[in-house]
Amino acid sequence: MTLPHHSRKYTLNESFFSAWSPKMAYVLGFWFADGDMKHERSYRVSFSSKDYKHLELIKQVAGSNAKIYRFFNNGVLQGSHYLTLHSKKLYHDLKKLGGTRSNSTTLKFPYVPNKYLHDFIRGFFDGDGSVHNITYRASKNGKLYTETRSNFTSGSKLFLVALRQILTEKLILAKRAIGQYGPHQYKLGYGQKDTYKLLRYMYYPNHIISLKRKAVYLSEI
Repeated sequence: MTLPHHSRKYTLNESFFSAWSPKMAYVLGFWFADGDMKHERSYRVSFSSKDYKHLELIKQVAGSNAKIYRFFNNGVLQGSHYLTLHSKKLYHDLKKLGGTRSNSTTLKFPYVPNKYLHDFIRGFFDGDGSVHNITYRASKNGKLYTETRSNFTSGSKLFLVALRQILTEKLILAKRAIGQYGPHQYKLGYGQKDTYKLLRYMYYPNHIISLKRKAVYLSEI
């Protein structure tokens, strides 16, 4: 249901984060990867991405027709875009779900009903994860091999530790070490066998929303 507001310039389902659904869990996961929330003159929930079309899909799912803008840095147009939704209710519902302001380094894995975990994790992966093919030469025989690998990145090691535990228990993935490659930059990576398990779990048949350029790696299995 779209709730009107006398000063609102665009539509928005302000109850979007009030009830769990596959779409809500996905968008929540995407926000945990690439989102922010602020309360200054107004209550704002923001999403950012280099993929303009995906932000269009996010706002459509949230029942909004708000504009999407490009980032500027010192007057220079950047490659990333951002979508900001103004709503006190949306802000407070997100806060109840574990959202915090400037949460990149203090992020904790939120409570997500088991039914929607694959949607939430897919949303986070689409925001702060990657899947790619890597070609390397084996040291033993000198032959070239190509493997599909994946990783999750986050400014919060606590978040990745909790995510790793969930994936280890649910998918029997290897308990990989979490690497650090910056002051507040952490990565959880998986090899080909576990990557395929992960992709099947996240991009299950008939899932509603995802980044197709990542889901397409399933066709290589």
